[in-house]
Amino acid sequence: MKQDFRQAKYLNQSGSQKGQYFINRLNYFEFHQYPNYKKHKVLSVFTFFVGLHCLSYANMFSSVFWLLFVTGSLYLSYISAITFILLQRQICRYRGYIFYPKSWLAFFISIQKDVDIDDFDSVATLEKK
Repeated sequence: MKQDFRQAKYLNQSGSQKGQYFINRLNYFEFHQYPNYKKHKVLSVFTFFVGLHCLSYANMFSSVFWLLFVTGSLYLSYISAITFILLQRQICRYRGYIFYPKSWLAFFISIQKDVDIDDFDSVATLEKK
């Protein structure tokens, strides 16, 4: 499940030799579970299905309200799906995701795990950039 967080990158420019350093550590971070972790996970699944269910009522509105209603329902489903995936994997990008609330990303950054920057993987990544 967390294999894509630490993918081995190629050591040389031609790509013929596989290296043992990982550059994804600088783009992603892992975070700890928190007290309401399971409740938020269940709530995100429930909200996803509520957003999809609301799409079935979209034909009751006129053109402008239909567009706003469908966009809102899809956004609600998107946010809850991304939140569930983040809570399941416990890995998040530093730069965030498209249209994902920055305050939620700031919360995940506040509970991130500490990483030793002097270990072999991080030093090799910083030298190869």
